[in-house]
Amino acid sequence: MSDLKEQKKKESLKNFKKEFPRTNQGLLDRVHGYHYLKYINLYIHYMQKALNGLKPMPDVLKYPDDKNYSDAEDAVKMFVDQTGFIASKMETNEYHAKVLRVEDAKKILSLHEDLNLPDLPKTVIPYNLARKAIIKDPESIAVVECPCREARGDAGCYPRDVCLVLGEPWVSFILDYVSDTKARRITQKEALEIVQDQHERGNVQSAFFKSSLNDRLYAICNCCTCCCTAMSAYNLLDAPMFASSGYKCAIDEEKCVSCGICVDYCKFNAMQMVDDKMVFDNAKCLGCGVCESKCTSGAISIIRDDSTICEPLDVDVLIPKYTPRA
Repeated sequence: MSDLKEQKKKESLKNFKKEFPRTNQGLLDRVHGYHYLKYINLYIHYMQKALNGLKPMPDVLKYPDDKNYSDAEDAVKMFVDQTGFIASKMETNEYHAKVLRVEDAKKILSLHEDLNLPDLPKTVIPYNLARKAIIKDPESIAVVECPCREARGDAGCYPRDVCLVLGEPWVSFILDYVSDTKARRITQKEALEIVQDQHERGNVQSAFFKSSLNDRLYAICNCCTCCCTAMSAYNLLDAPMFASSGYKCAIDEEKCVSCGICVDYCKFNAMQMVDDKMVFDNAKCLGCGVCESKCTSGAISIIRDDSTICEPLDVDVLIPKYTPRA
């Protein structure tokens, strides 16, 4: 390795460490966050393994291809166990996502100044932990191959380079220390093209937060029910892995022809066919907007949810309202 490349790696690790407070909890989070990012394919593999037996048709999971995993395997397993143990309750869940309409995802990916929303109300991020919408250097973006899709081997969905890591120090750390995700730096324009393509494929844009990454927003993923680990936990265990987008579907029953297209695309089981009629469960809808874009009869529209219950992660609205004053 060249001296310049080695120096760059050291700088990435130094900046990663600096992101965490010098407290006992800060140290624990730093170690957990290091193992999560550096060995993310292994981390997700064991999360998938824990859920696999609950599936009607369990997957044949693929163990990640990286010889360096043997030294970290026991630590990764312990961190996965800890994350899974506390994931079942809103009060303790520390690894979760905010569903985004594709329009709101694009706004985040188009930022040119740091996002600093460290104390959003629970109407936006309804968790006690991991709720800071902070992105430093938002034009720094990396795309990685989705660990959830990779975990399913040949059965995993394509394309796989769909998970977007946002800002520093996470992007530089991923690029310098994580080899098996095929991480590469991309432009904002490329990121926008990825989320638009994934939206058109029927996948859900989700902003992920994790306590061990300093309680911060760190990625936008494009989630499918067949592969996404968080969606499996949400649908199989009713674990609170996703917060609503702040929107809901509205169904025009006169226009609805019960064709079932929306049922096929709904990721959260809000739409079902019962006696050849589409039945909508408003309580299950998280307002991703995929069904609206797929409905051929114009029967679905997306409307704002009650703002006293749930608000969108819309940076145009939130930045002037909740950015701390100097």
